[in-house]
Amino acid sequence: MTDKYTEILDRLTASDQVFAFEEKLHNSGITYREFTNAPQTLTAFFEFGLLFPEWEFIVFNDERYSFQDIHKKAAQTANALKDAGVKKGDRVAICMANNPEYIISFMAITSMGAVCVLLNSWWVPSEISYGLENSEASILIGDQKRLQGLEKFTDLKKIIVRPETNDHDFTDFNTFIESKSDEFKSTVETNDNATIFYTSGSTGFPKGVLSSHRNILATLFSWALVTTLKREVEAAENQSETLEKTETTPTNQSAILHCVPLFHVTGSHSGFLMSIIAGRKMVMMPKWDPTAALQLIQDEKIGAITGVPTQTWDLLTHPDREKYDLSTFKELSGGGAPRPPEHVKKLKDGFKDSEPSIGYGLTETNAAGTLNLGKDYLKHPGSCGRAIPPVTDVAIIDENWNFLDKPKAIGEIVIKSPANMVGYWKNEEATKEVFNDDGWFKSGDLGYIDDGFVYIVDRVKDMVIRGGENISCIEVETAIYDHPSVQEAAVFGIPEERLGESLCVAICLKPSTNLSQVELESFLQDKLASFKIPSIIQIGHEELPRVASGKFSKTQLRDIFVSIEKNQS
Repeated sequence: MTDKYTEILDRLTASDQVFAFEEKLHNSGITYREFTNAPQTLTAFFEFGLLFPEWEFIVFNDERYSFQDIHKKAAQTANALKDAGVKKGDRVAICMANNPEYIISFMAITSMGAVCVLLNSWWVPSEISYGLENSEASILIGDQKRLQGLEKFTDLKKIIVRPETNDHDFTDFNTFIESKSDEFKSTVETNDNATIFYTSGSTGFPKGVLSSHRNILATLFSWALVTTLKREVEAAENQSETLEKTETTPTNQSAILHCVPLFHVTGSHSGFLMSIIAGRKMVMMPKWDPTAALQLIQDEKIGAITGVPTQTWDLLTHPDREKYDLSTFKELSGGGAPRPPEHVKKLKDGFKDSEPSIGYGLTETNAAGTLNLGKDYLKHPGSCGRAIPPVTDVAIIDENWNFLDKPKAIGEIVIKSPANMVGYWKNEEATKEVFNDDGWFKSGDLGYIDDGFVYIVDRVKDMVIRGGENISCIEVETAIYDHPSVQEAAVFGIPEERLGESLCVAICLKPSTNLSQVELESFLQDKLASFKIPSIIQIGHEELPRVASGKFSKTQLRDIFVSIEKNQS
């Protein structure tokens, strides 16, 4: 950490500055460092958008909406939900592809004090059903594709957005809100619950991550500080004039390509919510298409992208990249999965004046954890960065919760921050497993810290991260074991340049049975979302290798599969 970094950080967080912070006691009895000037609720945070009401906020295909347009529609939706009987603390679920109604619904639900349940839109009906039952949602707002197959939920009010046909029995979203007032008075408080995101766990059952307004805002204000800090450090290093005062209101509008599902904290927090405080135009892509993305960057003069590393790599390696004017494209942010170190320099070289960056955080921490950006990222491309100052701490522990102070000592990464979740919804036991009495959260990732920079080396949990999606190996194994021919199955990941990891399975069949890859894939289609179906499948009658404890040796299997993939490439 440079002297200049520390000097500017101290100035920006001084007691009379926007990013001042102090120790505060939470309801849990744990003390955290918190920003003194941060908005207390998401409702107050949304008001930042009205500082520039006529600026474009959302671009979606041929549709364009200003900050004021979205704010008014959100107020209408909040009033409609209230009239439908939704009260503070009730759960209202969203399950749809990215579109303006998603943003409107999120703002409405959280502004009225209800809990917004963000269901994975890639889930199959059985998985969506699980999320609805677990969250006990009273209303579901979704598109036609996701509302189909939920006929058993007879007491659940279903509101459809952008219906593809008239052959449905759902309440139309526009009809639902059209007669309602575009003004809404919120009574939300900072400790009120705001969201439930679902995350895959090592048990195979998705857990609902419950967060308050307070938790989410801690992340957003931390990122706002980091943005300011980076700008001023670079100005100082370039011997330019530094800012004497932090400006929170932009004077000209930037644009971001938003191409991450909003049911991810990366898509929700980094892409959507940060666009509000930045006064940023958000160009939404409901489905990733590198060619379409390049065209949008050119046409909309997009300066940034927030996505998984796979997407920036797709843009870099696109055969027609040089045909597009990408001169405005500079901020290449990534999250949800690590970026191979060799990609970092290639991105910097491939996009002139670009600034690749990577963030590390979890759904449970509202994406707060570490950031690696600017010159730091080029110097330490294998690191996920430093702890986000000044309210987030990152440390390393052993299996007995002893903190490891020795440099490069490998252990489990733990995070303490006011952004940490309230807990797992209706799962107190799981919550106790990941928190200690001082508020530190166990990430499930193994790593070490060197000179303040955090490095991830492995995972404690039996998980695979494929294109930014967390996949529980146990969940996939359970689905495969349902096939009557399967005797043994081991699911694991191996490195893959584009997606980060490929999902693999080794299967031993029962005697006198047969099973092809095509048959297995067909069998899993109704049981698992498509991204959870293994892309590399080995089926035979030989027993799988085991370690002394009797468990499958996934380390040995990984080595075998990596060797096979190398020989085939």
